[in-house]
Amino acid sequence: MQSITLKSHIGSDGLLKVHLPDMRDTDIEVVIVYQTSISKEVEAASVSQFYGCIQDDSFIRHPQNEQPERNPLGYLPMDRLIPYRMDI
Repeated sequence: MQSITLKSHIGSDGLLKVHLPDMRDTDIEVVIVYQTSISKEVEAASVSQFYGCIQDDSFIRHPQNEQPERNPLGYLPMDRLIPYRMDI
């Protein structure tokens, strides 16, 4: 079973055209799972329209605990290093 991920356009005729150059004169079983594409501008506009939409005074953000200082990404303390032996 082969899997192909692609972006395509469905015309006004409602047909999705998929070209499979390695498949000729053979029967195949096809499963189609599709998702409509939206542009980044439309996606951002969709989310931004909900900012501040909850007008209920009982909906509050509870106080958060103080978070400890974290090591920078990629930091590994010396006591956690695994020795590497070159004489093996």
